[in-house]
Amino acid sequence: MNPKVILSSLSVLIVIIGVNFFFWTTPVTVNSSPANLPVLAITQIIEHPSLDQEREGIIQALNKAGYIDGKNIKIIYQNAQGNMATAAQIVTQLLSYKPKVMVAISTPSAQAALAPCLNQKIPLVFTAVTDPLAAKLVKNITARTESVTGVSDALAVSSQIQLIKRIVPNIKTLGVIYNAGEENSTQMILSLKTALATENITLIEATASKTSDITAAANTLIGKVQAIYIPNDNTAVAAIKSIALIAERHKLPLIAGDAGAVEMGAIATYGYDRRALGEKAADLIIQILQGAEASALPILTEHSLTTFINMQAADRMGVILPPDFIQSAKIIGK
Repeated sequence: MNPKVILSSLSVLIVIIGVNFFFWTTPVTVNSSPANLPVLAITQIIEHPSLDQEREGIIQALNKAGYIDGKNIKIIYQNAQGNMATAAQIVTQLLSYKPKVMVAISTPSAQAALAPCLNQKIPLVFTAVTDPLAAKLVKNITARTESVTGVSDALAVSSQIQLIKRIVPNIKTLGVIYNAGEENSTQMILSLKTALATENITLIEATASKTSDITAAANTLIGKVQAIYIPNDNTAVAAIKSIALIAERHKLPLIAGDAGAVEMGAIATYGYDRRALGEKAADLIIQILQGAEASALPILTEHSLTTFINMQAADRMGVILPPDFIQSAKIIGK
């Protein structure tokens, strides 16, 4: 066969594979519906229980308010499988549908959506964002001109430290695993380190830029710490099962900042009901669909915190929890 023909055929094949790979890693959920329905676009950085529950909370609250996918609204959802370059491509694709609202679940997704949405004057609603100011999603929390609003999942560092000390009373060294590229996490770690210093607890950090690096990061903490803490970090939470296996093997208490991580193998958290955060985001979405300006809507926070405990995980890590601590908690996980 002519070498030029072979080369041309290979080029076409590579393009086809590349296109298929993109759509394989970024699933699109679009229900068939009339073409004239208003579009709600949802972008999510990665799938894990916490972010999934927020998305479910949004959909359930929309349904309760009468917004039904395929009936009077079209909901289009994609996730980036943890890849920021893919997150940017997803935003471009979702904007081609001319959505009435763009919903970004997680700080990385919101950061990827911000400039394109502002350029096209599409309202942006974020959720699962700890610090919208530090993430540069808004210039001011209360007085805003940007068509951006959302729900913050910030947790008081003091409450997390008290939780850790309740599980490991005499702790002196705490390990933390996070992605240094996530603004949520870096701000949390700075606050945590400062607060722990006043408690004479040393924080030892292990970072990973992707989920496949998490196991190696966790292993660097073995023999150096008395417990491991996982903040609201998408990379670490997505690999929480791997971290839990290491914690179980070495009898290290694993504590998290999120109930989804507890469901998947951490011992405990003092945190939010993620579906409730999704419901708050849905309330903002509904107001925008009904004509409100996103800039006029407040950035919301949740004040109702719950202690979640995974008893089986505690057993596997050799941790005996105080009876009164158990009685005041919600038992989840397996």
